Amino acid sequence: LAAVAALACSPGDAGDGADAAALGERPNILFVVWDTVRADHMSLYGYERATTPALDAWAKGALVFDDVVSAAPYTVPSHASMFTGLAPSDHCANSQQTQLDARFTTLAELLRASGYATFLYSENPHVSEKSGFAQGFDAALHPWSDAYAERALAIVSAKVEGDASSELAARLASTRRGEAALTAWNVKAAGELAQEALLAFLDARTDRDAPWFAFVNYMEAHRPTIPPRRFRERFLDPASVDASYRVDRSWDTLWRYTFRRRELGAREIELTRATYDAALLELDELFANLLRALERGGHLRDTVVVLTADHGEHLGEHHMLDHQSTMYEPVLRVPLVLHHPARIGAGRRSDPAMNADLFPTLLALAKASPPDGLATSARDLLADGAATADGAAPRARLAEETAEESTGVVAMRRLDPAWDATPWLRSQRALYLGRYKWIESSNGERELYDVEADPQESRDLAELRAIDAARMRDALATATRGLGACADRPPLELDPDERALLESLGYAQPGATDASEPAP
Repeated sequence: LAAVAALACSPGDAGDGADAAALGERPNILFVVWDTVRADHMSLYGYERATTPALDAWAKGALVFDDVVSAAPYTVPSHASMFTGLAPSDHCANSQQTQLDARFTTLAELLRASGYATFLYSENPHVSEKSGFAQGFDAALHPWSDAYAERALAIVSAKVEGDASSELAARLASTRRGEAALTAWNVKAAGELAQEALLAFLDARTDRDAPWFAFVNYMEAHRPTIPPRRFRERFLDPASVDASYRVDRSWDTLWRYTFRRRELGAREIELTRATYDAALLELDELFANLLRALERGGHLRDTVVVLTADHGEHLGEHHMLDHQSTMYEPVLRVPLVLHHPARIGAGRRSDPAMNADLFPTLLALAKASPPDGLATSARDLLADGAATADGAAPRARLAEETAEESTGVVAMRRLDPAWDATPWLRSQRALYLGRYKWIESSNGERELYDVEADPQESRDLAELRAIDAARMRDALATATRGLGACADRPPLELDPDERALLESLGYAQPGATDASEPAP
C-alpha cells in the first residue's frame, strides 16, 4: 500500500522529469517484462481482484494498450521477437532451439551502437548470455550470478519455507545442505535483487550524459509460483492460505492434467489461480519499489518505462496449466504499458498491438535505425497514424509455435512411456483479424473463434462459419508468405557451458528431459 501511495501521489515522478522543452535528444529506456503474466488477471485490465494496485495508479500517467497479443506462447520465441522484431518463423528460436542466433541484430545491439549504455537483469535462465539473448548488453546479471547467488538462495528459501506444493522446497533444502549444486532455475524468484543490480550499474557509469537502456525480466509469476504469505492473505482466508501451501502443483501433476492423464478438482484449480494472483501482487510491489528506488537515485528523469509480458499462463482453461502446446487466449493476451507523460502522453488505446511492436517503437524513440533490409510486420506504435483509424482495414496479427515437440510433450513421455503423444505433435499458428481468431496446426487441426463475443474460446466456429473460416485461412496464408521454415534449419551448436546449463534444466537432451522442469 505504501508503494501505491507513493506512485499515486506523484504520478509524474517516474518518467516525465521536466517539461518537454527540457528533455534531452533521446530518452533513457527501462524495458520490464513480467514473465508469464496474462492481462486478464491484472486489475489494470479489469480483473476483479486488486492484483496490480500500484501499477493501476502509476498507469494513470501512461499509455495503456488494451488489445495486445504475444508473438509466441512461451519465453524463448517471444523474447526473440521482442528483441529482433522478427516473427518466430524467421528467427526460429523455440523450445527445441533455445539459442538466439548471433546473426540477428538485437535491440540492445542497435541501441549500444547508437550510444546507449545497456544493461540486462534476467531471472529467466533462457534470457541470458549462454542463450544468445545478452547480445548488445554491456552487462548481464542474474540471481544466480556470483554476486547474488547466495542472497538469491536465501530469498527464495524463505519464500518456500513450509511449502509442500512443488518440488522446489526440497531442492533448495538439498542445495543448502551441500548435497546438490545451485541451479539457475531454483533461484528464479528473487526479484528483490533486480533494483540493486540496476542501481549499481547506473551509478557506476562513467559517461553520465549518455542515455541508458535497461532490460529487466521478473519470473515471480512463472511456475513454481511461491508468493510470500502476506500476498496470499490478500485474496484467501487463513484456512485457504494454509491449503495453498499443500495443494499439489508439482510439474508431474501439471503435465498429467494438461495432457488429460489426471483430473484436478475445482478447489485445487481455485487455489492455483489465487496463488498466481498473489504472485502478481508480489510483482506489483517489486515493480513499484524498483521505480521508487530509481526515482530516489535521480535515474528516472527523461526515462521511458515499458511494461509488458512475454506470454500468459493457463490456469485450468481448456483443461490446461502452464503455457505449453496451446495458442489460446490465456497464453497470448499480454499487457503493454508505455510511460513518459512528456514524450508519450497518457490514455488507453484499443487498436491491435503486439509485444514485438516494441522493437520498432523503442528504436524510433531512441532515434536509432533498424537493420538494413529488415522484413518485419512489427509496427512503431507511436508513429503518426499508428492507431487504427475508423473504417481502416483491420490489422492481421500472427502468433506462432514453431516447434512440433514441446518440452511438455517430452516431459509427459518420460512420465508415461505408454502415452500416445501423436495428437500433441504439432507446430501451431494463430491469426488475429478483426473479431476473429484462426488457429491452424501442422497436424491438420483448424479452429475459429469470435474472440469479441467469446473471449473464453468456448465455441469453435470452424465448421459452422465456413465462409469466415476460408477467409481466415487465406489471410493466414498471406500473413505467412515469405516467412522462414524452421524445420529446415540445422540446430545451433551449443558450447559446453550452455549444454551443461540446459541439461541441468532438462532441455538439451530431449530423451532425458526432467519432467519437473518448465518450458523455455
